[in-house]
This record gives sequence, structure tokens and C-alpha cells, in this order.
Amino acid sequence: MSSQLIQQIIDSIPTDFADPQADYISVRETMAPFHGHPLSEDLVQTITAYGGVDCGVYSLRGFRDDGFVALHFHGGALVSCPLPVYHFYAEIICRQLDIRTIMPDYRLAPEHPYPAAYEDGLAAYEGLLAQGVAAEKIIVLGESCGGGLAIGTLLRARERGLPMPAAFISITGWFDLSVSEYPSSRDPFLTPEWVQNRGREFVGSQMPLNDPRISPCYADLTGLPAMYLQVGQHDTMGPSAMQLGTRAMLAGVAVTLESWPSMIHGWHGLISAAVPEAQTAWQSIRHFSDDLRR
Repeated sequence: MSSQLIQQIIDSIPTDFADPQADYISVRETMAPFHGHPLSEDLVQTITAYGGVDCGVYSLRGFRDDGFVALHFHGGALVSCPLPVYHFYAEIICRQLDIRTIMPDYRLAPEHPYPAAYEDGLAAYEGLLAQGVAAEKIIVLGESCGGGLAIGTLLRARERGLPMPAAFISITGWFDLSVSEYPSSRDPFLTPEWVQNRGREFVGSQMPLNDPRISPCYADLTGLPAMYLQVGQHDTMGPSAMQLGTRAMLAGVAVTLESWPSMIHGWHGLISAAVPEAQTAWQSIRHFSDDLRR
């Protein structure tokens, strides 16, 4: 049973938040109030280019620097929320995982359609390796659409023969832009049609939305690193994470998949509102991360 606080937040979301008729311009307007939050004074933040891609580099003063970094692919539905308004999420990761966090400012669609975001992700990953960060010290995270971008980046890295990172952590990731399966209950933040429209803005007419190059739950996942997938019961994208996990397991990838009853898309971000389910989810991610770092 969900907490009263998260239920109040769910009930406050307008029923037309994920309007199937919305275009990328209205999506940017709708998402703006949910981003750009103020940052804490103990967050140290710089912009550094890795592989020619500007990346935010974040840490908290006095954090435990064990050489590990979190390479995080942020959300924003592929069309909104550039890096300057997403610094707050990097602070969440720094605070919850006690780790230096790096977040690429990948290009957004439709001005920069597929494969621009993947090219930026791969360039940033290659840049980290080139600057001496060992692959086994990199933990890749992806939140919302960033989950699919992260897996797509790792697939490209595999094709280049690059070493794989320590693990991949999904924060309600998107892994099927065609949304072929979805829960019958309402997710206030996403509808299948809304996600499909963002997918079309991302790829135009280049390929169908279930193409494995953009929907990695259909891809050959052989050789990818261990995966940690938290799946919310009501998350529109939850079935795609389960399909990704199944396909990865059959390809020989170590997969940890957790069921989170009553949870919706992106509930982790509600930690800023002290939602207990978000706090507990991050504690579980911290346990997984700490096990990797021992």
C-alpha cells in the first residue's frame, strides 16, 4: 500500500499531464516547473568536456572518493530538459550514493534527432576512459528516457570493443518506445501515446519505434554489464524494463529485478518531497552500489 504523501502527489497531477496531443514545445513547457530546482551549498559543480561533450561533474564536499563515478543519463522525454535545468538530479545521486556524478549534456530532439543523443553518450563514455577512468570504476545510471539512452550507449560501446562499466542501474527507464505492453492502471506522468509521440520526434521516419537501436528491450544484450532494475507496478514503462531484464538474463547478463508495488513512473525524484517510497528505493540502490564498490 502506498503512503498517504505519494497518493496526495499522484492525485494532484492533472489528468491531461501526458496529453496524447502534446508536441515537443508543449512538453518543454509542461516539464519546466518540475526542473531547475535550487542546489545545496555543499554541492561542488563544474562543466568538463569528455570526448568533446560538455558534462556536468558533481560531488558533495567531503564525500568518500573511492575512484568510482556515476555516469548518469538524465530524463526529459528525449526532447526537453537540457543539462542546466537537471543539475538537481545529479545532486540527488551524489547525496544518495555518496559518489562523484557525471552527466552528459546530450543533444535533444527534434532539433537533433537520432542518433545525436547516442553519439554524445558514446563520446562521453569514451572520453571518460581516455582520461584514465577505469571502466570497472564506472556505474552507469539512466533515469526515464535516459535509461534507454544509457543501454543504447553501452550497445554502441560494445560494438566498438570498449570495456563495459561495473553495472547499469535503471531509474524507471524507457526501453520500448513503441510501448507494446503497459499496465492497465493510470500512471499520471506517462501514457503510451505520449511516449510514442516523443519517439517519433526522436527518430522521425527513420525506423519503426520497436527497432532495437532505439528500443533496447528488443536488442541482443550479450556482453552488457550487470543490471539493476527497479520496476514500479503502475509505471507505463515497467513492462519494457521486465522485457529488458528477461532478454538480458537469457543473454547471460546478471540481472537484479525488483518489484515496487503501487509505484509510478519517476517516483525516485519525489525524494525531494520526502516521499518514503522514494527514500526506500534510493536506499536499495545504495546497497547495490556499495556492493559493487567493496
